[in-house]
Amino acid sequence: MFRRRTPLTRLSRIRSVVWPERGFRRLFAYLFQRVVRLPDTSGSVAIGVASGVAASFLPFIGLHFFIAALLALLLRGNVLASAIGTLFGNPWTFLFIWVADYRLGLWLLQQSGYGSQFTALNIHQIAEVMIIFFHFFTFSDGVDWHQLAEPFEQVFLPMSIGGTVLAVFSWFVAFVVCYYSFGWWRAHRAKRLAKASKLLKSRKKAGP
Repeated sequence: MFRRRTPLTRLSRIRSVVWPERGFRRLFAYLFQRVVRLPDTSGSVAIGVASGVAASFLPFIGLHFFIAALLALLLRGNVLASAIGTLFGNPWTFLFIWVADYRLGLWLLQQSGYGSQFTALNIHQIAEVMIIFFHFFTFSDGVDWHQLAEPFEQVFLPMSIGGTVLAVFSWFVAFVVCYYSFGWWRAHRAKRLAKASKLLKSRKKAGP
């Protein structure tokens, strides 16, 4: 009953993940509408979204939903909003996030005098290591701890440090932006509904 008339091919499914069928503009507008209509306060929803955005900066691929939900619960935020916030980490942004995490973490380690023995990796090498970590955290492809021993200190340690710093920073930025955006939108919507209700009452009083 609710199935497509023409089933999606495997290529079409991959394309829909990388590029939404109706475009990013409509997707973001839809997500914004879903978030601001959640039955919760602007502060709670903003905490949830900020928690999802912050979790996206951590290198724990496959665990972002759980980390975001836990963070939202600890901060008394909306858990559903946190799940939506994790969409900040997607195929278009992950490479930029990983590189930012790695380079910031490596710089911080070198400033502390610990990371001088590390060689800076390029974006392709970072992506290859993150794929290994993805399989490890999702218990797929038979990746075990021994295969992570070498890249752990070289890549995962800097990314964890840099990702934590960027997660904290992004949380505050996302919270401020979302809190005032949601507050403005809800106030604007309330005025519009009040105006429509007032107009409807005046028409009823005027009669046919």
